[in-house]
Amino acid sequence: MRRTRLWGVLFAAILCALPSVALAEMKVTYNLGVEPRTVDPARANANDQQIVIFNTYEGLVRPDQGGEMQPGAAEKWEVSDDQLTWTFHLREGLKWSDGKPLSAGDFRYGFIRAMSADTACPYATTTFFIKNAEKLFKGKCSPDEVGIEAPDDRTLVLHLEYPSPLILNYLSFITFMPSRQDIVEKDPTGWTSAMPIVSNGPFYVSEWRHNSQMTLKKNPNYWDAADVKLDELRFLMIVDTNTALTAFKAGDVDLLSTLPAMMTPSLLASGEAKTLPSLGTYFVIFNTKQEPFNNPKVRRAFALALDRKTLVEKVTQGGQRPAVAFISDGIPGADPKGADFRGEDPTKYLPVSADADQAKKLLAEAGYPDGKGFPHVTFMYNTNPLNKSLAEAFQAMWKKNLGIDVELQNQEWKVYLETTHSHHFQMGRMAWTPDFNDPTDMMELWTTQNYENTPAWSNAEYDKAMSAARGEMNRAKRFSLLHEAEKVLMDELPISPVYFYSINYMLKDYVKGVYLSPLAWILFRDAYVVEH
Repeated sequence: MRRTRLWGVLFAAILCALPSVALAEMKVTYNLGVEPRTVDPARANANDQQIVIFNTYEGLVRPDQGGEMQPGAAEKWEVSDDQLTWTFHLREGLKWSDGKPLSAGDFRYGFIRAMSADTACPYATTTFFIKNAEKLFKGKCSPDEVGIEAPDDRTLVLHLEYPSPLILNYLSFITFMPSRQDIVEKDPTGWTSAMPIVSNGPFYVSEWRHNSQMTLKKNPNYWDAADVKLDELRFLMIVDTNTALTAFKAGDVDLLSTLPAMMTPSLLASGEAKTLPSLGTYFVIFNTKQEPFNNPKVRRAFALALDRKTLVEKVTQGGQRPAVAFISDGIPGADPKGADFRGEDPTKYLPVSADADQAKKLLAEAGYPDGKGFPHVTFMYNTNPLNKSLAEAFQAMWKKNLGIDVELQNQEWKVYLETTHSHHFQMGRMAWTPDFNDPTDMMELWTTQNYENTPAWSNAEYDKAMSAARGEMNRAKRFSLLHEAEKVLMDELPISPVYFYSINYMLKDYVKGVYLSPLAWILFRDAYVVEH
């Protein structure tokens, strides 16, 4: 006993003599870059909003770091032989972040809310594979007639309109998150203003200082909380990329996913920044309901006048690739082990360099030879240094190659979203990254009734191909229909692709386990901090 006590005293003395080492704080700061318009899963429609939601909610299934769908809130499921009935079994003991039980009824309520017209869900059309979802959206049936049952607290049954090859991908997306009826119905459009925001994912929003920062705390009631290592996330809203870079170098930010365009090449060359391929596309949108962009020849002239090679080499300078079509390279094709979607159809619908001669010819055919008599037009973009540089480059190219003066106008992000979705613009910029690794998601944007169809374009041939593709279980036939639809899109050009994205980022080397998805998701569920 005396020997044991002596060793204890000696050990304590040794510990006191050692230099103190601070244990790593399990906190990470990420620059979100903008103030989210909303973090309501049923009303969100932008990447910044989705990043918050993917870290604070969890659907029936969830993506792993390879992008494959894994059990999430549901531990297992069964499918009927005809693929029209899916039965999901929730994990035992699921809870919301405030400790209240989470049930299958909460998922049913969330789904019904997303497909109800009065919610104005941007992705309501993604729910239409569920029986009578489209009828509910159009006010032609009641919620009780929709093919969603919750026979008990742990069972959710979905009855489908048609077999869907992408059902698990859809169910992992923000539209299909559970929702708390008691909280939402107190304030259907503003319930996320009350702090903390109740959610069911690995983190919850504990504080939101608008236009400044959002704080996320670890959710102790998350079913997999034992494997979540971070205690806190801070999402900053620094719009200016130079200011954000200064904050990173000062140690106030741990992760940047948007870098100053002029500094990106040197940051990549030095190894301070890294790049990942992305599946997104940056494009110009034309308001097809307003002159002069209701004329396809005018739209094509403006598209041909852009020099995509110069734009990615001299303006963006971050590993982007000129976009000669809408769907990016890297998205799988009909044969997942064969050529990708872009490789299956190598048609260059748009030139890499500007085709000024053809652009002028089309403009003359539209009644504006050498730009004479062309009405005053404005190109709009949301406030961001790179968007500004690109807009100025577009402006110069349209002047040089078409003889047309284009006014530039910028708006703050939330305002810009409202402007474009209400079709109060002539031309603007937009970008999209697919929500899952399949062309369908991006191709659906341009169907007539899609909320994200900011150009207000409608084409019966396009709609017909996309409608047929939704329920086509034969992969080869489905992809043939998608290629057919893309050709219609690129013939009509309600949008003009500019470049395919890359993800250029800076991450402190003491932060591990962050998942930067090629879909532009950033997941912190498995992240942690090592001593530094």
